[in-house]
Amino acid sequence: MAHFDWPDFGYSRDPWNVYYNGRLIDGVSSTNFRLLGDGYAKDPWNVYFMGRRVEGASSLSFEPLGGARAIDAFDRYYCGQRLNDPFPPKRLF
Repeated sequence: MAHFDWPDFGYSRDPWNVYYNGRLIDGVSSTNFRLLGDGYAKDPWNVYFMGRRVEGASSLSFEPLGGARAIDAFDRYYCGQRLNDPFPPKRLF
């Protein structure tokens, strides 16, 4: 059973794995995993939004900006999706 370190954020971990809402997140480093806020988290190799890997995001330079927006050295993101525009869309659908 997982040890719930961050139950308010949906993430939990045991000594070997990290989970989001009880679902295993494959390939995550449990010992180096940390929350960033706004649904974002990272380990030394990848960035995650609500338990899903953010494709192409740089873990080294990734920073949340608030309101589910984030930035890394190369791109801007909203709700874990890479944006061409620095401002989030008005609708998600």
